[in-house]
Amino acid sequence: MRGWFFLIGLVLLTLSGCNLGAPDPTAEPIIPTFETVEPSGRPRVVIVSPSTGAEFNVDERVLVSVNATDTIGVTRVQLSANGTIVKTVSSESIAGEPTLTAVLDWTPRTTGQYDLEAVAYRGSVASDPAEINVLIREETQVIITNTPGTTGPIIPDDGVCRALTNVNLNFRSTPTTAQDNVVTVLPAGTLAPIIARLPDNSWWKLQYGGLVGWVSAQFTTNYGNCSFVPIEFVATATPTLTRTPTPTPTTTLTPTIANTVPPSLPDLVVPNIVLEDDPVIPSGETEVTITIAVTVTNIGIGASGTFESTIRIEGVDYDLGAVSGLEPGQSVVLVTDYTFTAAGDYDVRVDVDPADDVNEISEINNRGDITITVTAE
Repeated sequence: MRGWFFLIGLVLLTLSGCNLGAPDPTAEPIIPTFETVEPSGRPRVVIVSPSTGAEFNVDERVLVSVNATDTIGVTRVQLSANGTIVKTVSSESIAGEPTLTAVLDWTPRTTGQYDLEAVAYRGSVASDPAEINVLIREETQVIITNTPGTTGPIIPDDGVCRALTNVNLNFRSTPTTAQDNVVTVLPAGTLAPIIARLPDNSWWKLQYGGLVGWVSAQFTTNYGNCSFVPIEFVATATPTLTRTPTPTPTTTLTPTIANTVPPSLPDLVVPNIVLEDDPVIPSGETEVTITIAVTVTNIGIGASGTFESTIRIEGVDYDLGAVSGLEPGQSVVLVTDYTFTAAGDYDVRVDVDPADDVNEISEINNRGDITITVTAE
């Protein structure tokens, strides 16, 4: 028993000593020095191109390539010019992507210096901004659109209707996300010809290398003359009523296969019609002769073979001559002169392969139109 009393007394003495040694409540508290880290942190973003100091024309699109990362997923990237939001690009995945490469476009309407700022988001969590400064100049001035060492999409100035992917985008066999139909993934900044569209312009049908497929239009930016891109009606699965041997009505789904394009076919389009002379009747004269240049491009995946072309002016068709053939991606410029004898507006129409002698991907996009306004001094 004495041993127990001794042990209890020793414990009480220890507790009493702790109380006597308690810190002064007026002294500054000691704060632990361990490091705290957010589980996911914040997204990060860098502007890949253009470089700061790059110069561009007014009223022409500027393409800004960015790369954003996040441990969970970047859901969108936002571009601002001098503090004003000009473009937002979202991930095709609702959950976002750990690495989101994006191309954002902006069209400056005035000249001057602009601060471009890119911010990446994970939901409502924003990254620190990435910033560059660019100079916008008059179109008549000599400009440098890219400085050495930068990379970015190059948009051909040939009038062909193309889609530029703003993000890494699923390339699908049919225009729907309701099934496992992904053929491949197009990298951000991919530029591919648009060969067809849905009636509501929600999906584009693209030719990419040797493949033909569909992308969601909301993740792309269009370039070129897209006025004559044909509409394609794609049937989806529809219910049909059948009867079993027990005359009990059942519903089965009979899917219809979306339209496909035979391989190795060409596709002739008219991306550009330009005038090489001013359509002005000089003072004291009654007519003016101008040169009309018509560009024909094969945006298909096969050679075209020989084809004819015509131009219609004032209701009369004129022969533009025969072309021996165009390989995929090739263009030819057909030139003709025409004499106008009065001022006014003239509707000009160009038809490539008017007799449909060439078997093409599409037979309804072989036409180009322009209105020429002739004035008199």
